Parts: sequence; C-alpha cells; structure tokens
Amino acid sequence: MALDEPKYWAARLDDSDRTVPLRTWVTEIGAGLDSNGDTLFGTRLICATRGADEPFERSVPSFVKAIIAAGPVELDGVLVTRTARLVSTDADVHELLELLENPARSSDVIVVSLPEGSTNPTEAAIAAQEVHKKLLGIAHVVVITGPASFTLTNSVGKELSVFRGGIRNYRPGFRAWLDDPLKHPLALPQRIEKWEEIGSSAFERWIVNQGLANSVRGAERERQFPSFNTVRQLAAQAERAQLINTGGSEAELLKLFDQDNEKLRKELREQKEQDDGLLALAEAEREAAIQEASNAKAQALDRLHRIKILEQRLAQVVEKQPPNIPEDLSGFEEWCKEYLVGSVELVSRAFQGVRKSEYHDPSFIYRSLILLRDFYVPMRIEGSRERRDDYLKALQDLELEDSATGDAIKYSPDLYSVQYAGKRCAMDRHLKGSNSRDRRFGFRLYFFWDEESQIVVVGWLPSHLDNRAS
Repeated sequence: MALDEPKYWAARLDDSDRTVPLRTWVTEIGAGLDSNGDTLFGTRLICATRGADEPFERSVPSFVKAIIAAGPVELDGVLVTRTARLVSTDADVHELLELLENPARSSDVIVVSLPEGSTNPTEAAIAAQEVHKKLLGIAHVVVITGPASFTLTNSVGKELSVFRGGIRNYRPGFRAWLDDPLKHPLALPQRIEKWEEIGSSAFERWIVNQGLANSVRGAERERQFPSFNTVRQLAAQAERAQLINTGGSEAELLKLFDQDNEKLRKELREQKEQDDGLLALAEAEREAAIQEASNAKAQALDRLHRIKILEQRLAQVVEKQPPNIPEDLSGFEEWCKEYLVGSVELVSRAFQGVRKSEYHDPSFIYRSLILLRDFYVPMRIEGSRERRDDYLKALQDLELEDSATGDAIKYSPDLYSVQYAGKRCAMDRHLKGSNSRDRRFGFRLYFFWDEESQIVVVGWLPSHLDNRAS
C-alpha cells in the first residue's frame, strides 16, 4: 500500500502461530521520506489472539537487524552502533545529557552504571552488550563509568541520576532537576541480583521486554509511522477522489465504498482482538507494579520505624555528638553525612547551591543546619510549647527568622520545589538571614518537613531564590 503525498509505503504480513491455536503474528512495515530526504523506517509486531491468552515475549523481527547492518542508521538523530556506548569523559556525559534532554527524542535511554570507581564494562550488573543487541534500533543502551556517574549527578541531581551499579531507564521528555524520578525507573544492583528470585538474566529479559513495549506506545508513534490500516484508508480516500475527478460512474464509486466497508469491518474485528490482548497484558503489568510498590513502601516504613526506635535508645545512653563547625565548605557533604543523618537531609540541589556559594561566613551555614537538627526537628516531633520556645530562642541567637515561602511557590513552582522520595515537594518554609541581594551577605535556607520520614528536607541554600519581587 503506497501514498504519493507524503511519500510513504506500508505493508502487512500475517503469520499464524505454530504452537498456540488461534494466535496470529501481524508484522507491519512502514517506510517513507522526511522533509530532508532521509528515509524513515518503522515496524510493528502485533500479537492477535482469538483463543487462550498465552504469555509471550516481545522481540524484534530479524529483518530489522539485517537493515541496520546494511548501512548507517540513526535513532533520535544518534548513530546506531554495534556495541553499547561507553560514557567515561565529561564530553561523553555532555553528549548523553543532550540526548536525554532532546525534546524530539522518542526512544528510551537505558543507562547502565558501573560500580563506584570502575571503568570496566564487564563489571556491570547485567550483560549490557546483550541487552543492546536485543534493543538495537529500538532504544539507546549506554554504559557509564563510576567516575562519570558523579559528573552526571552534578548535572541532573542525585534523585534523577544513576550510579554505583544501578540501571535507569530515561523515558522521552526528560527534564533535569524537575522530573518525578518515578517517570524514569531505577533498579539498584541489590534488587537486580534477586530479580524474580532468578537474578540478572531475569532482569535483562524484563528490561528488554519493557523497552520493546515502550517503543510502540504513545500518540506520536502513529503520527511518525502510520499503521497499515491508516495508510490503507488514506489510499482509499485518494482513490475515490481520483475516480470522482476523472468522472467515474456511481456504480464504480459504490463498488469502492462496498470494498472499503468490508475492509473496515475486518479491521474492527482484528483491532478488537489486539486491544483485548493488550488490555489484559497491561492490567497484569499494572497489578504487579502496584503490588511491588506497596511491598516496598511497607518495608521502608517498617525499617524507618526500627531506625527511629534505635535512635531513641541511643539518645538515652549517649549525648548527641557535639558538632565540629568547619571554617570552609571543602568537606561539606561528608560533614552532613556525619552530623545530620536521621534528622536533616539535603537533596542534590542543595549541595549544588553550597558548591556555588559565595557566602562570606561558611561556619554560619553549618550552624543553621545544626539549629534545624537540634531544635526544629524535636519541636516538630514532640510538638510541645517548651520545644517551640527553645526553637524560637535558637533562631534569635543566630539572628534568623523562620517564615513561610509564600506566593513564590505558586508563581515559580519548579524553582521552589524539589524531587524527594519519588514525588515533587514544595519548599514551603525558609530561614531568613540578611536580606542583602549580594550573594556574599544575603542568607536563605529553603526547606520542608517530611511527615512520613519525620525529617527536615533542605532543598536550597545559602543564596536567595528569585521570585516575582526580585
């Protein structure tokens, strides 16, 4: 089936399954020319069943691999290579970021990170090259070294990065610092080792299956590569228009309409069979995902409860470690891990703010965080008047003011919110120091209270974030 304008050709092949009765494999092929004269190619493999809904594994038709091997092929404007790309330098990370944030990208980018410090691709949690071969021309598979992972984290934030052997699937439409991490699924190496109680081989099959499924989802797919039925309908419309323009008889037009109606009835039956199968599969995947998320949350809450009990017992026998207040910010992240754990947590964006800090008194940054640890957190947990008075006095001693962030959240939601625990959270409070607009003297610490984990989450410091007034 062909169209003259735009230049597009479509074909469809039906093949009965040799082992499952009433199951048919439908292969649709589309090829055309874009406005630049490049050849566009796409294919769909559809499982249609009128009998038992037996499970199956998605795959790429073998002729697709032959086409890729025949000459240079691009996916999302990036050359498809025989082996998975290795991201090891700052320049490599920059190229990866360009691909991740490309608004025209329509394919998944699966980033396989190596253990911390590793540059050897064979140390990955999965056989990345095998996954790459099975998703050739379907998704981008890249391996990122341990050192390069830190560069990626600095660019996209900890919650949207991937490191220490983890594997992340970046879906199209990625936005650094802003996206919900759940939109871009992450698998940790400990989870991969126990995947389906089998291990990495089961995870490899799963991620290939997901990559193939994602490749045929979305409204843009139909626009880029119209289905065979869409092309057939367009061709039929063109044929009728040509017959009318050339003075065709009513009998000839009626014959075309009858033929078209019969084809439409057949297409509706086939579409229903395909949709029924897809709905059943999607529902099963949805139920499995909900159950897994529910189990993970229950385990996390149970562990959090046990941690809180242990912290309370420890506090009964040991006084809280007196803070060491450094005079510079060179070891800031390590200091936070040592003195704030379990009470105050800084997200990646906050660490980025500190790295860029020009504030004249680094020790003041440390003291403001200790204030939150020793006075704000106890006040929120106990809720007593005594704790509130202690907090207000501590604020006064540091010449700080705790107030709501206000309308800034409404007018600049992306700027005044951060990703935390799989969701977007507004930084609804801030500690205010000097109001100076000079970054050397003005001080702000933006945070929110996470009720579930009972900790303070700091999203930005020490500079002032812009709002409508500034």
